Amino acid sequence: MKMSMKLPVLLKEILYPEGAVCLCCGTVSDGTRLCPACREELLYGDMLSFWRFRDLSGVSAYSLRPHRGVARSLVLQLKHGAVSGAANELASVLLPLPEGLSFSPDTVVTFVPMPASRRRERCIDHGETLARAFADRLGLPCRPLLARTKVRAHTQEGLGKTRRAANLKGVFQPLEPIHFPVLLTDDVLTTGTTALRCIESLRSAGASEITVLTATYAI
Repeated sequence: MKMSMKLPVLLKEILYPEGAVCLCCGTVSDGTRLCPACREELLYGDMLSFWRFRDLSGVSAYSLRPHRGVARSLVLQLKHGAVSGAANELASVLLPLPEGLSFSPDTVVTFVPMPASRRRERCIDHGETLARAFADRLGLPCRPLLARTKVRAHTQEGLGKTRRAANLKGVFQPLEPIHFPVLLTDDVLTTGTTALRCIESLRSAGASEITVLTATYAI
């Protein structure tokens, strides 16, 4: 990674070291990533909207929080601000799991592969960072199971459902045969198109037990 790509992140860490200010509201912090008010909102705000369930082509998809407020701010800090600690804050509300949801010890946590060019631009693979934070919280192994083909895909942001589906056609391919449960993670569940394309690829490699988990869901 070129130093020019790292410079904005390095400057940010120098000017605002972790724990100096709240990741979400920017108020002076007591050494933790979130101020008491923002942590309170993440933990207890709008409790009726917690743990949204969707069926994606026969696969159960769960999301921790609606994509708004503190949860949204943490996703944006992770995705566009290269703040890896935001993933740990999102993972902090993962447990307890909803009733009926559990993962066997041989479940492998994986993530949507990011284009190399975007990883260089953002200085972080936010999908992998989030997946590893979730895996640590669940006590499960985490590794890449999918790769991107040479097909060039535009970012999904701002695209409608039809264009999202066309944009990701043929983009993902499995890295290995899969004969174990898979937990596919991502930051936001919007139309579900990205997850569906990944599910198709995982199934083509033999995966029969797949669960999707995202930090937030679009509202």
